[in-house]
Amino acid sequence: MKKVLKPKPLLLFSIIDLNQLRKENHLEGAVLTDFSVGWNQNVYLLFEQPSGQKNEVWLKTPSIYTVVEIKVDWTEQKMMGVTVFPMGLLQFQFHFLRLIEDNFLLLGARCAYRKDGPDKNAWIIHRSGTVLSKFCLGDGIQNCVVKSDGTIITGYFDEGVYGNYGWADLSCSHGYVPPIGEWGLIAWTHEGIPLWKNQTYPIDDCYAISLDEQEKLWFYYYSDFRLVQTDFKNDSVFDLPLKGSNAFSVAHSGKRFLFQGGYQKEHKFYFLTCQGSCLGKKQEAIPVFQKSKVTVERCSLLYNQMLFLGEDGVLYGGVLSESRE
Repeated sequence: MKKVLKPKPLLLFSIIDLNQLRKENHLEGAVLTDFSVGWNQNVYLLFEQPSGQKNEVWLKTPSIYTVVEIKVDWTEQKMMGVTVFPMGLLQFQFHFLRLIEDNFLLLGARCAYRKDGPDKNAWIIHRSGTVLSKFCLGDGIQNCVVKSDGTIITGYFDEGVYGNYGWADLSCSHGYVPPIGEWGLIAWTHEGIPLWKNQTYPIDDCYAISLDEQEKLWFYYYSDFRLVQTDFKNDSVFDLPLKGSNAFSVAHSGKRFLFQGGYQKEHKFYFLTCQGSCLGKKQEAIPVFQKSKVTVERCSLLYNQMLFLGEDGVLYGGVLSESRE
């Protein structure tokens, strides 16, 4: 009989109370659209406020965006400072914020192919709010990471792979245009030029991507439900006892992981340990802050750093350590 491991605490620390952050920075009513750890280990938040203006063109109704940068000491587990960057009124619907070099990448998950060409859903914006460039990274973006050298990596869900909104539509007046995301996973330069495309794995939906300490790419995809590590030249492939996870962190060793729970278990988390070509020793992780369980609303997992938005409005952090068992 396989031994069932007892749940283990996942120790967290408090980074910031978002309700207090909103009050102090006139962001009442602003929606937290995205949050993530940047390549420099700082935490980045994207807030969106409706402008009241309307645009009949889908995706182009303007909103007021604000970026918040939080400096975090992950070793001492404490917040070191907050800087707010008003991006102003932007005429596109953005879903992702990533630090790219020392600027901000705002990325829309959806974009249409129109009579005059595709929407430019990737905007690189200076900290002053000046838009530096715009380009298209395709429709149906499920997730995105940016490496320290500015390489952008995008994973796509099924509509991005198979086409929608003018992509791969024979009935459109502009003719058949293959979806950019048909490969399921693409690496780009900071100018939006493809560097690498997955041509090995049958990705219908790239559920989750992450980076390890060496910035090697890890991705987990449907329908094989396998985990792959790649440096774009050589791959390692792993089986794991989870289906449908949308996020994971990788410990420095590359041997221990924290996975979001997957189908029907979105608010659960599991430690997994590498055993050859499999991730085994599945063990439930219970998010805990000061001995109290944290009810997690959303998470963002990258490298060995973990961010959890609690139902109490507090953003918590954690570091995935190596197993001491």
